Amino acid sequence: MNIIKGTIDSKIIKLARPDSIKYIQNRETLGIIGGEFAITYDHDDMPITTLLGSCVGVMLYDNVVRVKGMNHFLLPSSCAKGESCRFGLYAMETMLNEMYKLGCKKESITAKIAGGATILQDLTENIGERNVMFARSFCRSEGIRVISESVLGNNGRVVMLDNDFKTVAKSIANRMMDERLAQADRALAHAINKADTVITDDIILF
Repeated sequence: MNIIKGTIDSKIIKLARPDSIKYIQNRETLGIIGGEFAITYDHDDMPITTLLGSCVGVMLYDNVVRVKGMNHFLLPSSCAKGESCRFGLYAMETMLNEMYKLGCKKESITAKIAGGATILQDLTENIGERNVMFARSFCRSEGIRVISESVLGNNGRVVMLDNDFKTVAKSIANRMMDERLAQADRALAHAINKADTVITDDIILF
């Protein structure tokens, strides 16, 4: 098994087996959290899963090499020194570069986008919508075709990326889970107001 994982502290690690296992639909899957991405080959038969609120996950698939990847980013970008996979721009560029190292070609890659829900109605900053806009714009600027989306709305989602780019995105209607996601969104809203974590618009390309 050959798993490539990007971590929240900007490390790229190679794994022979999953370091975080989640069971979805009675299947063993590789779970990722905010600020991470994972890449696997179809022949390893290891789906990638995550839980999204206002965060966005972009899934990429090369149908020639049969390599799939999923990230989970919290904000589009930051003006802070250094970067991590918490931010969409870094997460997308780093995941793509790792896929290219495996022989993937841009012309063979397609994308799917999930997440970007509005869990908290009282936030003036619509974090989810900004994340979705960034994901769409990045793919468009890179010439990567987005073939489907499960985005926005008011509920979180559990997302599973399987072989052959089969994808399941299931909305969550659970009070405990809603509160967990709401707490994450409050933390994001607080981070946006900090000087070292500022959403920038200059990475939105058309």
